[in-house]
Amino acid sequence: MKCFKYYNPVRIEFGTGKLDKLDDFVGNRKALLITSKSFSRRGLIQKIQSLTDKIEVIIDSVNPNPTFKNLKSIYESVWQKKFDVIIALGGGSVIDTSKVISVYNKDKNFTFIDSIIRKKNEREGYRLIPFIAIPTTSGTGSEVTCWATVWDSDEKKKYSLHLEDLWSEVSICDPELTLSLQRDLTVQTALDALSHSLESIWNRNANPISTNYAIVAAKEIVHILPKLINDLGNIEYRERMMFAALNAGLAFSNTQTAIAHAISYYLTANKGIPHGIASSFFLPNIIDLVVGMDENVDSAIINIFGELSGNKLRDLYREVNISMNIDHYLDTDELKQINEYLIKNERSKNFLFDKDIVLCNLRKIN
Repeated sequence: MKCFKYYNPVRIEFGTGKLDKLDDFVGNRKALLITSKSFSRRGLIQKIQSLTDKIEVIIDSVNPNPTFKNLKSIYESVWQKKFDVIIALGGGSVIDTSKVISVYNKDKNFTFIDSIIRKKNEREGYRLIPFIAIPTTSGTGSEVTCWATVWDSDEKKKYSLHLEDLWSEVSICDPELTLSLQRDLTVQTALDALSHSLESIWNRNANPISTNYAIVAAKEIVHILPKLINDLGNIEYRERMMFAALNAGLAFSNTQTAIAHAISYYLTANKGIPHGIASSFFLPNIIDLVVGMDENVDSAIINIFGELSGNKLRDLYREVNISMNIDHYLDTDELKQINEYLIKNERSKNFLFDKDIVLCNLRKIN
């Protein structure tokens, strides 16, 4: 076995009812609550306030797929206030927003953060405010990673804030918070987690621990998702899906994603396709393309699907009504553009194999 390293310092509190312990983790610190308006309408903000009296500021203006413009407005407004800890209540967009806000600089100016994100310029002059992640979906894995996704709506491009110490202090994973998720979002976030799992397997940064997490996650998602979409209020299924998504997050927290995600960013930015769909609809084809090229990848695929083929994943997609036909997503001219996009995208570089095998076979996805 080759030498490897695996690191993830996040404290995980998992299980039904874990949210009730929130005040224990906040302690005596003044808290900023970051969330979205939908949680206010659902009464979750009021619930959080009933669990801890330490909340000094509430921001509920987080948008899906946060942009530089959105984050600048929140950042420069928030830092006029005083707080010691951030509580992130929501899905990946809320948690990613909280990560950006947690990077404090003495000028309280977003230009500093913008420079770090765009220029990959990790420099001195900032300190991190601790944050508590409370995921309300089962898919993004942001609660256990050290990066945040930021979109430039003008450039139609995805950026990442990636700092080595940008981890949540604690992640409170309470499956009860996912009970109200509708079918579409349940499927989209589950497929996002599935993509994280598989992308961490055919990855140059993979290691035995990350791959084990990925296998556990992918096997469970493939097994439980069809049951869950037919019984959305089943707390056991919700718990199992959240645990699977958590394992997927622990997998790609050490590998990052690869070529499927590289393609997805173009689809989300330019076509408005939800990230979970955009990052997963061609996974069955990628499985078929990589089979036989690496014994560790083959072993993982067999462990998950019981065969060296993407066919069982195709069956799952048909069951949850996800199209695998690329013509539903891109026209011929856009295929040319996405080829150029893939060549330049950093996530493509994580792909264990030659990315040309995917580029040459995009048209065959069906």
